[in-house]
Parts: sequence; C-alpha cells; structure tokens
Amino acid sequence: MDLASKVKMFTARVRSGSVKRMYTLAHDIHDEQGTPTPLVFLDMGWCILRYGIGYQEYRGYSFAGKPARLRRTFMTMNHNVALTREMCDRSLYPLFDDKLEFLKRYSAFAGRDWLDVREAGAEGVSAFCAAHPVIFAKPSDSFGGQGIERFVTADIDDMAAFYARLVENRQFLLEEAITQHPKMDELCSDTINTLRMCTVMVDGAPRHVYTIVRMGLGGSCVDNATSGGIYTWVDPDGVLRYPCFSDKTGFHYTEHPTTGLVFEGFQIPLYRECVEFALRVAEVEPRMGYVGWDVAITPDGPILVEANIIPGYDMPQNSAWHPGGEGALPMFEKALGRKVPK
Repeated sequence: MDLASKVKMFTARVRSGSVKRMYTLAHDIHDEQGTPTPLVFLDMGWCILRYGIGYQEYRGYSFAGKPARLRRTFMTMNHNVALTREMCDRSLYPLFDDKLEFLKRYSAFAGRDWLDVREAGAEGVSAFCAAHPVIFAKPSDSFGGQGIERFVTADIDDMAAFYARLVENRQFLLEEAITQHPKMDELCSDTINTLRMCTVMVDGAPRHVYTIVRMGLGGSCVDNATSGGIYTWVDPDGVLRYPCFSDKTGFHYTEHPTTGLVFEGFQIPLYRECVEFALRVAEVEPRMGYVGWDVAITPDGPILVEANIIPGYDMPQNSAWHPGGEGALPMFEKALGRKVPK
C-alpha cells in the first residue's frame, strides 16, 4: 500500500467516526501500560499510515511500545490479499465458496455422509434423517458459522414441514454429525473443535505454515470466532502452551470459560497425522496455493470440514502466542523461501 492509499484509509476512519473508537482504545492501553493516552493515539495513527494496520490490530498485536524492527515483521491485510491473488486461481473460487461443490471435489477427505437437499427432494431428506440420529443443516454459501443448525432427527415430527423449512432457509446442505475424538471433546463437547491448518504451495509441493485450534463455548454448536468461539496457537508438536483468545470479548483465557479445562499442556491427538492429512488435501488442487483448511479429528483420524481461500492473517499473530514479539511474516517467508508480496 502506497502512502496515498494509507492516508486515504486514515481519512476514511476519521470520517466514519473511528477516531473516537481509536481514542477510547488508546485510553484502554494507557490503563494497561501507563503510556499517556495522547501518545498512544498518535502512535496508533502513525502505525496506520506506516504499516497499514487497523487500530484493533494495533492492540491485538501489542504495537504500543513495540520497536520498529518487530513491527515490520507483522503481516497486514495487504500482504494477505496480495499473497492470495498471487497464489490462488480466481476461477476456482466458486468451488471453495459453495460448500456442496467443495464436498463433491473433496469427497475422499470428507469422512461423513452429506446430502444436497435440492437434488434429494423430500423423500431423500426423510431417508437421510432416518439414517442419522443427529444432523446439521447449512446454507451452502454461508461463512463464519452463520445459518448452521443442529437437529436431533427423532425430534422432527413433520418431515414434509422440515423439508419445506430447509428450502425456505436455503439450508441446502445436510451433513451427518461428526463423531469427535474423545480427547477433543475435553476442549468442548458441544462443538466440533476444528484445526485451522494453513498451507502454501512451493514449487508444486505443499508446506504447512501454522495451526490454530478453535473451540466453541457451552450451548453453541459452532466453533467459529465470528460466532463467539475462542482459539489459540498450536505448537509444532501439537501441544497448547498459550491462552485462548475471544474476538467477541477481546479477552484471553487460560481456562475454558465453560468447561474449566486448563489449556496449557493440552496435547492435540493425532497431530502429526493431521499435518500430513492437510498436506495431502492441499495437493488435490495445486492452483489454490494458499488455503486455510478446517480439519476435525475423529477417533479414526482427521477429516476435512471446509476450506478458506483467504485465511485470516490476524489469528496467527496474536501477541500472547509470540513471546518474542514478532509477527507472522518471518514464518511465511520461511515456508515460501522468499518475501511475502504486499
């Protein structure tokens, strides 16, 4: 992003009223660190212009007091978009945006039954429900866990009305409930706690960049951060060593808010198998060279839930997970063997 674009972004924030929220955030940082609020506010504006980050990222990355040599190691939205444009074939985006088309292409890795409501009709939906005690209904084009519902099929009294409801809500995808590995149930048994596993293609071969584990809170059936879920970094040996973060509350948690499980020291089961699984999945479509795969772990091994063609660049850069204060650019550049474009 050139200087003119950064100035334009900063001006847009001021016009939208973000400057007030920026000052409030600067005051919060003052309360936490003691730096005078006006100085934090000015530094926040400088970082928007210099590094192209947002004011929320300024706090999430703990930019206050961070030296320039570390600030330059952080990946921004511009890096993320540029990397996606460079490494992914846009003609394949519809395949990844439509959950049904995606499941057809990656059926060998799905590990569960699923159904296209439009093709199956009312009779097919009835038969699917008869075969599976618990199912999930999903819009085929949603994201962030939106529109997903869980049903106990024995509780469905009127199958014709249920089919009509699915069609009306555009919940064209039905999926058999995944049986989660009992160790992952310890994190939160109400949700399938998935691994977000990022891969890149280098000279035709996939490389694993990072893993984040996501989990839901009690009473929710999804683990998505945008739907209130929490997440944390997974070390290369599959062990959790850092607190979980909530985008919704902005808080870090050393214990699960619902289950009380202590995160530090938790071992993700079958983690090495999960990494190898993600690399095999990435080989299916080499033209998609930068993808975040959502992987669930069952008693029989990992299965593929879905994929994200623009992986979140902010999640792996949470300050709590990098005691040295660095961002994700060195990690990506090591995997790619070159600089990340911006």
